[in-house]
Amino acid sequence: MSFLGGLFSVLLVLMMLGVGLMALAGRRSPDGIPTFRDYKVLSVISGSMEPEIHTGDVIVIKPVAEAAQIAEGDIITFRSGEEQQILITHRVVGIISVNQEPAAFVTKGDANDSEDPSTVAFKQVVGRYQFRLPYFGYVASFIRKPIGIFSVVIIPGLVLIGLEFRKIWQALSEAEASKAKAKALADSEERE
Repeated sequence: MSFLGGLFSVLLVLMMLGVGLMALAGRRSPDGIPTFRDYKVLSVISGSMEPEIHTGDVIVIKPVAEAAQIAEGDIITFRSGEEQQILITHRVVGIISVNQEPAAFVTKGDANDSEDPSTVAFKQVVGRYQFRLPYFGYVASFIRKPIGIFSVVIIPGLVLIGLEFRKIWQALSEAEASKAKAKALADSEERE
């Protein structure tokens, strides 16, 4: 097999494994967010944090154990006060303390003109932003659709199966050719 064919096969397998692991991680996590070790992976669907974080990026966040670990300027992901399923990622622009302990956070999207209308309690915080993967959110969104599953899992799977059948066919053809050659050689030796 050529180097490029082997590389192509490895990339297909890695892509299929990645998709499978993301789906499994999201299903096994209690909050439904794909989690690897302590890190959570989310797709960005709005531009409220541009230019720091763009629509279509994937962000990686890490849960924080205590409110004191969050400082002004940190970017946090939190659950919306009204709709707990909605996650928002904004920058902390202020901290409201009670008895010298952080009680709530004032947040704002970098691209927004004003602060968020309500403060964020620590119990709403999902984690602190670590880094982003540009454009991977578009891929993740595509993979969640039936056509995405088909094109990222089923088609590469069929290609891999086809490549394996091709290898088997080539091996059988070579074995038949060797047998035919050996028989022809044996027949020619018998005539002599």
